Amino acid sequence: MLRRASVAIVASVLWAVAPCARGEPIAVATRTDEPPKIDGRLGDAAWSHAAAFDAFTQVEPKEGAPPSQRTEVRFLFDREHLYVAVRCSDNDPAGIVARQRARDGDQDGDDRVAIVLDTFLDRRTGYFFAVSAAGARRDGLVDSGRRLRTEWDPLWHAHARIVSDPDEDGFMGWIVEAAIPTRSLNFDAASPAWGLNVERVTRRSNERVRWAAPRRNASLTAMSDAGRLEGLADLEQGLGLTFRPYASLKHDADAGGTELKPGFDVYYNLSTKVSAALTINTDFAEAEVDDRRVNLTRFPLFFPEKREFFLRDSQVFSFGGIMRSPLPFHSRRIGLVRGEPRDILAGARVTGRQGRLRFGVLNALMAEDGTLGQKNLGVARAALDILGESSVGLIATYGHPSATGDNTLVGGDLHLRNSRLEGGRTVEAHAWAMGTQSDDRDNSDASAVGGRLSYPNDDWSFSLFAARIGEDFNPALGFVQRRGVYEFNTHARRRWRWDDGLVRMFEIEVRPSAFTDLDGRIQSSQTELPKIEFENAAGDSLALALNLVQENLGEPFEIADGVVIPLDDYSWTSGTIEFDTSPGRVLSGSVAATAGGFYTGTMREATLGLTWRPGPGFVASVEHEINDADLPEGDFVVRILRLRLNFLFTPDLSWSNFAQYDSESNTAGLNSRFRWEWAPGREFIFVVNQGADVEGRSLTLTRTELAAKALLTFRF
Repeated sequence: MLRRASVAIVASVLWAVAPCARGEPIAVATRTDEPPKIDGRLGDAAWSHAAAFDAFTQVEPKEGAPPSQRTEVRFLFDREHLYVAVRCSDNDPAGIVARQRARDGDQDGDDRVAIVLDTFLDRRTGYFFAVSAAGARRDGLVDSGRRLRTEWDPLWHAHARIVSDPDEDGFMGWIVEAAIPTRSLNFDAASPAWGLNVERVTRRSNERVRWAAPRRNASLTAMSDAGRLEGLADLEQGLGLTFRPYASLKHDADAGGTELKPGFDVYYNLSTKVSAALTINTDFAEAEVDDRRVNLTRFPLFFPEKREFFLRDSQVFSFGGIMRSPLPFHSRRIGLVRGEPRDILAGARVTGRQGRLRFGVLNALMAEDGTLGQKNLGVARAALDILGESSVGLIATYGHPSATGDNTLVGGDLHLRNSRLEGGRTVEAHAWAMGTQSDDRDNSDASAVGGRLSYPNDDWSFSLFAARIGEDFNPALGFVQRRGVYEFNTHARRRWRWDDGLVRMFEIEVRPSAFTDLDGRIQSSQTELPKIEFENAAGDSLALALNLVQENLGEPFEIADGVVIPLDDYSWTSGTIEFDTSPGRVLSGSVAATAGGFYTGTMREATLGLTWRPGPGFVASVEHEINDADLPEGDFVVRILRLRLNFLFTPDLSWSNFAQYDSESNTAGLNSRFRWEWAPGREFIFVVNQGADVEGRSLTLTRTELAAKALLTFRF
């Protein structure tokens, strides 16, 4: 059945022709012999000689309309830098929202400018740079035509300045000035142009304007829709060598020990399109801690990767359009064994492209412990670009991080995409198959096969997904939530938008999903029937949904300490209401509540979140989750509390504090991080991790860990 579905998916996309012709805007970069000072003032003579462009068009709220405010962009370059200047006119400077200073922080609540650069003009990949009106920098990599990966952290410099009073030209608004070192980019020196797009967001009016492809069905990161940046020549790529030595000093107050751990990372461009990385004595002292979660399901939870070495170039190893399960490769499995960290002695990675072939290889050596010994773990991925926006690929993994035996996985995938339909619409499909071989289990049914057909557009959107996951499928370096199942889910949404009035957006959505065993008996199903959502001009939203749930237990299930759900078939109904305010407000928040049936009784769930941004130097947020169950087998209440206090003195100097508590373990934790980047690539980080047992209103301090890390970056 799934094979026939995959064939149908392929045929549907190939049949979806009728491409539409699109104009391609062109910008020109101007060479300069005198680099401008990056101060947000644009007083340097070089800027007066740079060609400017301002042909922006609204995407929101009035698609196709002229912008309400002028946006003017200029590009300069010399051998070592690409310089960008953006003048964002605003006739009400007091209304400019500028509260986010954090590097790679969420800029959704701020006025901001973003650009993408396709340095190989391949219409698939690119670099993303964004600057908020408060001067916060955000960057990332674009892959597969539009997906943004924000884990990439290059060296670059930017400054933003708000002009509250008219200057000599009568200008009011805000200005962004940025310098991007050419050594931070890989590019084709022989290319006649780069792909380029630019977007500006004015938060108070929720206006979004874009230079190329100003359509709701397109996105800034859709590189196939980008314009062109011409005029670049004789750019310096250097040796392509980056050396990052570091040293960390860790102290465990409970164990009474202090450890000095030196190490280094090396990055080298083997060619303009192929790069290599090596890490020795890898240290992750600065990695963010996970949000606490309490599992009220029968299946494992997914936690994202947060370690920099594994985040870099991670998009190369994406497979089948799969975001969570069944993932063939999830780098978080390296260096973690049953939830406990293990040292990584060394790691190496090679990624890049040759012609239409994209590839990546990663290998890591985990330190020995008393049970498993050293572990050599690896993944290899290759994908061949076909048909303009599509690809076909293979993946393989080797090694088992948490067992004495070995494990291998081999898989293949096909991605078909057409973003040239009438009206700028997109249709795409993924089909994939994988198999595993494990020393520690029967391998008679160790395969997984599936596919997805999607039509991800603004007015109409739908997707269909189907997969079969074998009983013995075991991606030891990946993640699988359920085995021995068929999984089906679909999604259909209709959205309407209006240019004015109280309600600016209304959508209605249904999202049914189901799991069956391999004999076709339903294990779980859930349907939102339907979910409706309203959004006003300010960006506040209200959503309502009716949930139909079915759970058929094949064995008793202990959902909480001493509370066991009996073996039986269950079905229930619940209702959900969600309200979110615009993130551009000084005090923003979200409320979500669900109430109704739950197995043999009832459940009330609520989440309250509040965020206070009085200015660009301080952000405070609190989030409270509660699950209150009333069951014949026993009542229970689960609470999770999260508190964040972040002091952002400058975009390069910050102090972040994250405290959490959960009632399941009756413990609390504090992660406090001080970060100072005193020069590009020169950082000092100090981290305090403090645990505590909670009894009533008293706290008993438990484990205390201190870590200091200094790192330098040298580029050649």
